[in-house]
Amino acid sequence: MPKKTLGAGFRRRKDGKYESRFTIKGKRYRVYADTLAECKEKDAALREKIKKGLYIDNQNLTLDQYYQEWKAARRGTVKGNTVLNSESRYKNHIGPALGKRKVVEIEKREIVKLQKELAKKQKASSVNAIIAQLRSMLKSAVGDGILTRNPAAGVKQLKDDGEKASETYHRALTVEEQTLFVELLRPEWYYELILFLLCTGVRIGEAASVTWKDVDYINNMIHISSTQSRTEDGKYTVGTPKSRTSDRDIPMNDAIREILKSQKNKLRMVHGNVVNLNQNVFESFTGKRVYDATVNSAIKRTIERMKKNGLETEHFTAHALRDTFATRYIEQEGSAQVLKTILGHSSLAMTMDLYSHVLPNTKQQEMDNIKIAF
Repeated sequence: MPKKTLGAGFRRRKDGKYESRFTIKGKRYRVYADTLAECKEKDAALREKIKKGLYIDNQNLTLDQYYQEWKAARRGTVKGNTVLNSESRYKNHIGPALGKRKVVEIEKREIVKLQKELAKKQKASSVNAIIAQLRSMLKSAVGDGILTRNPAAGVKQLKDDGEKASETYHRALTVEEQTLFVELLRPEWYYELILFLLCTGVRIGEAASVTWKDVDYINNMIHISSTQSRTEDGKYTVGTPKSRTSDRDIPMNDAIREILKSQKNKLRMVHGNVVNLNQNVFESFTGKRVYDATVNSAIKRTIERMKKNGLETEHFTAHALRDTFATRYIEQEGSAQVLKTILGHSSLAMTMDLYSHVLPNTKQQEMDNIKIAF
């Protein structure tokens, strides 16, 4: 059989990538891609840019200009929150330092200098995230044939001597705090929603997108199959969960069923006896979407009431309720492996890293339960 041709100007390189080469007005151009289809798309897009006079020669392309191409190439493949975080890192840190520099002229020492400057005012973890984004951009520039090597590839991460996540924003309420918090929370419209977070460990975006059809009374499960997040322009939308393991089923217990019963009665008081299966279980007082900020405002008001009742409590947000659920779960001898699936973590190591601080409290009790005959 005759060998199948890839098309005029296309070839497959020794490294497995596909390449297109062509000449326009005596000037040679080329593009690279992992697949033939992607290479042909890039080929067509580049020819169109050249035709419209929009193409910037690789030798003159600034990092600001390339960032726009990099961002456009990722659109549709990453979540809106990821895009917003990337935009913030570039706009506030990478762009001001290197944005006007030509990509082909950026050197490792410039990146190391940026890293050192950032380290004077940012946590090591934040600096590492910024440099990682720059490294990813320049890696893409290598793939696009703009660079022959990535100048950020050899820049080492800063050593992070800061507190672990389990010691910072992963803060669980004490039993005393939890008891008073629940008691003083009752006047709030989001009472049932906040109790739902406390009793299930779901993320607030997941709770905000749960509908009544996700509540499976037959199998005694709540199906978590979507989450509320922001698009790249900052608007809220409902989409797929945070990760593959975040798509999960959470068993219901008596407390959860009671919360849902109370919420359904509340909605019936507002909307009448009919509750649509496609209706969100939790909504604002006006029947609109639930937002993180309004829920956290309700929590803040409750904290103020706790202080007036004589219990000084460090500020916390809705995320602390997820941590409180996990902490109570471990304290009451729940399986870490099962907790992992309930929380939607991708690995047991992630679960144990976040909540290992609880283990000293349960270690003695579990050790006492071990009986070895001799």
